[in-house]
Amino acid sequence: MDIGYISVLLFGSMFLFLLLGLPVAFVLGGLATVFTTIFWGPESLFIIVARTYSMMSTTTLVACPLFVLMATVLERSGVSEDLYDMMYRWMGSLKGGLAVGTVIACTLIAAMSGIASTGVVMMGMMALPAMLKRGYDKRLATGCILAGGVLGPLIPPSIALVLYGTIAQVSIGALFAGGMSAGLLCSVLIIGYILIKCHFNPEMGPPIPEEERADWGAKMKSLKGIFLPMLLVFSVLGSIYSGIATPTEAAAVGALGAIVCSALHGRLNWQLLRDASYATIKVQGFMMWILFAAQAFAAVYMGMGASRMVVGLVKEYQVGWWTMLIGIQVVWFLLGFVIDAWSILMITSPIILPLLPIYGFNPLWLGVLYAVNTQTGYLTPPFGTMLFMMKGIAPKGITMGDIYRSVIPFVITQLVCLALCIIFPPLITWLPSILFN
Repeated sequence: MDIGYISVLLFGSMFLFLLLGLPVAFVLGGLATVFTTIFWGPESLFIIVARTYSMMSTTTLVACPLFVLMATVLERSGVSEDLYDMMYRWMGSLKGGLAVGTVIACTLIAAMSGIASTGVVMMGMMALPAMLKRGYDKRLATGCILAGGVLGPLIPPSIALVLYGTIAQVSIGALFAGGMSAGLLCSVLIIGYILIKCHFNPEMGPPIPEEERADWGAKMKSLKGIFLPMLLVFSVLGSIYSGIATPTEAAAVGALGAIVCSALHGRLNWQLLRDASYATIKVQGFMMWILFAAQAFAAVYMGMGASRMVVGLVKEYQVGWWTMLIGIQVVWFLLGFVIDAWSILMITSPIILPLLPIYGFNPLWLGVLYAVNTQTGYLTPPFGTMLFMMKGIAPKGITMGDIYRSVIPFVITQLVCLALCIIFPPLITWLPSILFN
């Protein structure tokens, strides 16, 4: 059968089963097994086993559970309380200052955890009630927490970038450096939007009352709240950028650092370690099943001639450089409405990676664009996971409709960041070129 018909049948079946609500791992793995058996016979199923074993032996993936453990321990460590208290004291007197401080806190939490849920949960439980109590617009309050929280998959240590680097054979340290640049740019754009919005509409983010504002002594004393987060960030990222440790070794340093932070806050106990370990196993199991299934899916599809088909179509229709780049971004963005970022990477990589040498796309630059693009998927309905997480922790009076509407301007802000990174590639590539030549 022609590879074109196989592609329609394969991807058509995949989207049909996904829309029916079946788990991504079962869909990808099941289709790989069925199509392998039909086209090559049962004896060819060893391909799936070999691809899975090959992926299991990839040492860089060891960093993923360690980063997840670091994030889950940090959620319970007490670091976020001191961090938010510092931001509250320093930023509360500004119009929109609490929202700005929340985004800054989320940015630092992202640099400690690498996943979206950590910042959303921490700030949703602390910052949201504080902002609502002081008259903040509920949409601005929820939106800034969600927008800041989803910086986790972009700002290193990003698990999404670890997976991309493993698949595309790109330096994870260089990806982390590029992700840091793009993540900070996105954070600055979010803060800029909040300040402009509150400048023209002060009632949306009023400054805290005069009597509640901290004096300089209290402000300086609160700076201790940023010491441990910054020490943890520098120990993880600094060890990578200085060449002292690999990303996997740095992940172990981060996990140990998170445990030390919880001990210094008096939160370390067996229940914390047990709960964090269980959460890590759950997340890692979910991730690895998707990874194994997607690798089997990719192996089968590539073995049927997908690369030759993609290259042939590109040459036949003479698709331009900009057309292809924008097309890739649109596909990633639309897929973010229905599936998670890890699944998007696994599904699209067999088609996109063969295009890199044809169009001369910098794989590092494209990988960071993937992270910038797919972070919007955490905020877009119907399957924006962070939207439902926010609903679970939001106070009464905040409806699902409020949460949906709150993220619209921040999704637009993220797309502006994506556009800037596309138009000006050095925004991503400059820092990796300095650190990794």
